[in-house]
Amino acid sequence: MTMKRYLLAMLVCASWAFVTEKIDQGVITYTTKVNMHKRLSSEQEEMKKMVPEFTSTQNQLFFNQSESLFKPLPPDENPFDQVPGADGPRMIRMVLQNETYLDRDENMITQLKEFMGKKYIIKQETNRLPWKLEDETRKIQGYICKKAFYTDENEKEITAWYTEAIRVPIGPENFFGLPGLILEIAINTDDMIITADKIDLRALKKNELKEPKSGQEITDGEYRAMVEEQMEKMGAQGGQGGFRMMIRN
Repeated sequence: MTMKRYLLAMLVCASWAFVTEKIDQGVITYTTKVNMHKRLSSEQEEMKKMVPEFTSTQNQLFFNQSESLFKPLPPDENPFDQVPGADGPRMIRMVLQNETYLDRDENMITQLKEFMGKKYIIKQETNRLPWKLEDETRKIQGYICKKAFYTDENEKEITAWYTEAIRVPIGPENFFGLPGLILEIAINTDDMIITADKIDLRALKKNELKEPKSGQEITDGEYRAMVEEQMEKMGAQGGQGGFRMMIRN
């Protein structure tokens, strides 16, 4: 290699390192797409005719080098969505104000969850997710992303696409721990897909990233037991997705 090419290569590497080091704050907007039909049993075929196959919500991830906050966008649409192909029923979609805050310095996750009109705060230590890294790549919003995956305790297959161009080990919801920002998460292929559709790398404004505190503090086990008990009473199925649905004529 000639001296000129060597100096050019060194300059490119230095420039790339400078860029990746400087990306330490920003806001990522994600769209969460949930397959509603897969959540209905074979005995609920009539219900499938009343709800769309997929529903979508939007959330934002605020982050810096030590913290992140994943929360829903303020509602900017009429909550009454006419179901395609249906003359009478309307789907009322109410976005739950759930939030997930990650403190990497303290290895703690704080979640704010809304249930039955009440808000609850759940704090717990972070657990290392058993990611398996692969060499497969794809582009998301112009960033080259690598694939990682694992199977969780509920036998759900989690697939992530992360970019090493933004070297913060965080992502949407409570997914983290990869050598770069997670730009997409897929659960069981298409049960739920969370994809980045806007990346704004900038200094955060005051109070954009703060730990949620408004709610009754309970443990994760207590919260799960409460939800399961209520779902049994209602004869309904619980799940993730960040929204509730009701059907009205």
